[in-house]
Amino acid sequence: MRRLCEVDALRALALLGILAANVWYFAEPEFLEHGWRSASRDTPADQLVSFATTLLIEGKAYVVFSFLFGLSFVWQWTSAQRAGAGEVARSLRRFAALAVLGVLHGVFLFSGDILLAYAILGCLLLALRRVQPRWAVLFGVVLLAGLPLLLLVDTYLALSGNGFSAAAAGDPEAARAAYAGGLPSYLDFQLEAYAWVLPNVLLGQGPMAFGAFLIGLAVGRTQLIERTLRREVPTARLTLWMVPALMLGLMISWAAAQMLWGPPGSTEPAGASSAQDPAAELVGQTLIFLAGPVQAFGYVIAALLILRSESFRMLTDWLAPAGQMSLSNYLGQSLVLALIFSGLGLGPVSYTHLTLPTTPYV
Repeated sequence: MRRLCEVDALRALALLGILAANVWYFAEPEFLEHGWRSASRDTPADQLVSFATTLLIEGKAYVVFSFLFGLSFVWQWTSAQRAGAGEVARSLRRFAALAVLGVLHGVFLFSGDILLAYAILGCLLLALRRVQPRWAVLFGVVLLAGLPLLLLVDTYLALSGNGFSAAAAGDPEAARAAYAGGLPSYLDFQLEAYAWVLPNVLLGQGPMAFGAFLIGLAVGRTQLIERTLRREVPTARLTLWMVPALMLGLMISWAAAQMLWGPPGSTEPAGASSAQDPAAELVGQTLIFLAGPVQAFGYVIAALLILRSESFRMLTDWLAPAGQMSLSNYLGQSLVLALIFSGLGLGPVSYTHLTLPTTPYV
């Protein structure tokens, strides 16, 4: 089947969002070691970058990318059937390769790796590939909405009880020194961080990603993307879905950014440091989980409306090649960032001359 350049372009935009989020993990690797933000914002510009990242990108880009992962595998299974190839065997080989790459990526480059989770969840998606689209949507929505709501309840119970206490934030300078040190020090840091991050990715981001997989499966099975690009779905209806999703997602994300960073442009101490306000960190992260799927839904519709327009054909053609090489670009951005910030490359120099804001992995 013909590749849809608009979908490739959308995948490239999701990758750009992932890059914009992940870069801060390389700049401030202590977040991967203990999970709390530890860097204050000394200037309004730094604070605005952190605020905007939480508002627009954090928790959204990986949902879009996960949705496209589920969508793409429907197309790959369809192509395998048309070619007379075994869809199960081909998919399992791909998932096995993805798992190996994920472990290597997580250990040696970026402990916030998502590829291993994708490989494991991809096998589950393969088992459910023939589920009816309406059930796939139902299960997907339950996962995408249910986990954030459970976290919201859990956060409320934790904060309303008398026993709430935050885990120790650790020593950011020691974490950066280990990350930017020699190869043995760097590998020790990576292994320790990967052991902490992996369960959080599998149990936290994993269910959310699988929910997006299922939505992608349903969209692929019903050819909704193709019909949208052919303008068979009225623009007014798409707009009616897009605007409320964006408004609601932005409202929740604004609240999350306020909890984490304070008012836009402010350098007063806020939730950005766990030592200063662990409750704000906990609530902010929960709100990010809640806003992510809603805002991502609005983003996908908005992007498709833009990318299908002839006025933006040049933009679509420019972005599409990056989306066609998504795995290479995902791994490549980690390699480049590791060479800039870690002991594999310019780490000591980077930490001497750069002060960057942080944001959670996606």
